[in-house]
Amino acid sequence: MGFIEKHSTTKYIIRLHVKTNSKNQKIVKIGDNLKIFLKSKPIQNKANIELLSLIKNKLNISSSQIQIISGSRSRDKSIKITLKENGDKEEIIKKLLI
Repeated sequence: MGFIEKHSTTKYIIRLHVKTNSKNQKIVKIGDNLKIFLKSKPIQNKANIELLSLIKNKLNISSSQIQIISGSRSRDKSIKITLKENGDKEEIIKKLLI
């Protein structure tokens, strides 16, 4: 998958596009891209907080295991996740899209 990149046995970078101010919160795979629809407006970091919370809950990880590494003020973002044990790209994708 083009939107997720493995950096080590436990670290992954997820590249995604964010659509704010949506009716529903959802994660959609479009081709080789990941698009995330958020309810929040991009004001006072609310959309970024909602984004991290959504991914954190989907992957069942703590706040210390996820961070935005680029694009904090952009719709296109890169997020680093650190798993506690070895992870599989396909498993991460499956959890995100459920």
